[in-house]
Amino acid sequence: MEVTGACCICGTIGKLTFEHVPPRAAFNNHRIFEADVESLLEGKWAPGERPTDGVYKQPGAGRHSLCGKCNNDTGAWYGESYVQVAKQAMYLLYRSRGNLSLAYPYGMYPLRFLKQVVTMFFSACGPALQQHNPDLVRFVLNRELRQLPHNFEFFAYLHHPDSIAIRQSGLTGVTKGTAKQHLFSEIAFPPFGLIMSLDGHPPIDHRLCNIRNLNEFSYRAWDIVYMKMPVLHVTTVLPGDFRTVDEVKRDIADNRKVGNMLLNAPLPTA
Repeated sequence: MEVTGACCICGTIGKLTFEHVPPRAAFNNHRIFEADVESLLEGKWAPGERPTDGVYKQPGAGRHSLCGKCNNDTGAWYGESYVQVAKQAMYLLYRSRGNLSLAYPYGMYPLRFLKQVVTMFFSACGPALQQHNPDLVRFVLNRELRQLPHNFEFFAYLHHPDSIAIRQSGLTGVTKGTAKQHLFSEIAFPPFGLIMSLDGHPPIDHRLCNIRNLNEFSYRAWDIVYMKMPVLHVTTVLPGDFRTVDEVKRDIADNRKVGNMLLNAPLPTA
């Protein structure tokens, strides 16, 4: 079925091609189960259990989001570089069983890897991201350009092997406490979790590895880059939530206790 709309990178209206997020060769070449979000939020799913409301989707995670030219150009310029780093990260994750705590070396084209990450966020966030951020569009469509808009930060973590979910969110607003506000988008698909933070907000989690400085390399520069990425669990549909299954179960139980206490509390007397 032909899908038409606005390309999420250049904005051109026309036929849209399917963009794998992440690239197909980065372990995104099999069908995925897309759970029904409303069922998850309504509590029909228990942590650790396989959701049943939803559909299987082929040919992997992604959506019709890019015009043919943007899809072909970014794939040719950046896709393979991302795939090579993903393979190295997956090897480390599974050889260590997720027990990684140091900075590890990755042989890579740093700028190309970062530009593929940005490309993926264009698809995840929809056309509005390119409409309001022409400098970010130029960063992706000019493969030599190294200047990132000052209000964007990019972070990475490693997807724990015991994780039971993948997730992808558009722009999400979260407030923690009275001072820390976060506006971010997330893509969580093994072996990486990736977060794009906007408007100078601090990262949603202090453990995240900032990868913005990969733009210091030129397009043709290959190097060994040491990155200390935390290994975090992806259990729920909630963006930026890194609790384990046991932690989610504990929080649910605690919330129920508080709710029952409030419901059973005696009414105030006049």
